[in-house]
Amino acid sequence: MPSIHSKPVDVRDREELVSFFEEVMSWPGFEHAGETSDYWDWKYRRKPGLPPIDYAAWNEGSVASHASATPVPLMIMGRPVTAGQLGDLYTHPRHRGNGLAESLLNRVEEHAAAEGLEFLYAFPSEIGRMIISNRGFRELPVRFSQFQLITDPAAFFDQVRLGSLKRPAYKAMLSLKSTYRRSHAPGMVREVSEFPDDIEDMTRRFEANFDITLRHDRSYLEWRYADPAGGFFRTLLATIDGRTAGMAVVRTYNNDGTRYMDIIDLMADLERPKVAQALVAKAVAMAESEHVTGVQAWIPSDHPFVPTLQRTGFIPRTPLGHERKLTMFGRPIGRDAELSNIFQRRCLKAHIMLGDSDWV
Repeated sequence: MPSIHSKPVDVRDREELVSFFEEVMSWPGFEHAGETSDYWDWKYRRKPGLPPIDYAAWNEGSVASHASATPVPLMIMGRPVTAGQLGDLYTHPRHRGNGLAESLLNRVEEHAAAEGLEFLYAFPSEIGRMIISNRGFRELPVRFSQFQLITDPAAFFDQVRLGSLKRPAYKAMLSLKSTYRRSHAPGMVREVSEFPDDIEDMTRRFEANFDITLRHDRSYLEWRYADPAGGFFRTLLATIDGRTAGMAVVRTYNNDGTRYMDIIDLMADLERPKVAQALVAKAVAMAESEHVTGVQAWIPSDHPFVPTLQRTGFIPRTPLGHERKLTMFGRPIGRDAELSNIFQRRCLKAHIMLGDSDWV
């Protein structure tokens, strides 16, 4: 076995790490402003709050393996929990089978415990799932569904088997649901480039309805969605009587020549159902005006916004065999009985969407 040593990542390691990520992962896998090194700076050096916990294994000056945990505040069963999201777990093909990923994860977990983190979680790939399951991570009782609205049926059904037969039925369904795709509150929703001063008032009200969710404070939202080095996202804001009542975050992208939109976050006052409806209607209108073929959203299957999506014309989509499915795994650090008990529940009422993951 070649001589390999591991250590915490230092800013001086940036170029080697970026080369490693680009070679083995096509990292980060989506468009963003600047170079890959700018994305690394955004993720590992500009995040507010506790700094990322970041380890790499080295062989003769080159990166052999990498693992990290990004500290993120969660709300679990109504209380704040200092958590860490595992990410960028990868081993170079030349060095697989030597236990490097497990060794680095052990160092990440020890460091996380020393920093006072209470919970680690991940949205793993199939391989990542096997690795972390062997370390005591379990799937949280949250079932995710992917919903899709085809905004350009002509373009979409030209690409699928028996599309000419399916297209008329789908267009008829959209016609029946068209009233929900129009906002009944003109002027409520607008696109913004900055988050307002009262954004945390809305997110706290919203988060109080769930057993598990990220704590979306203003500094986190600005880092996550307003810095183009981290990705190209667009924010829709809903206001009522000058007060923030909801927000949605979307991103558009191309896949094999087809243009799609993801709704990656959606929060709104639950006692005002028309706010979520107006936000979704605005996102769909943007997609139609920009010749997007389909709008998609990953969301917990029992989320209160699922009926809003369905009334607008979104239908469940089963990912293809080669496509990644959203699952959430976690493990308490230490012996917190309350955090351990969440795995015994039949289900958790969760607000977790694509923007809360490291997929985008």
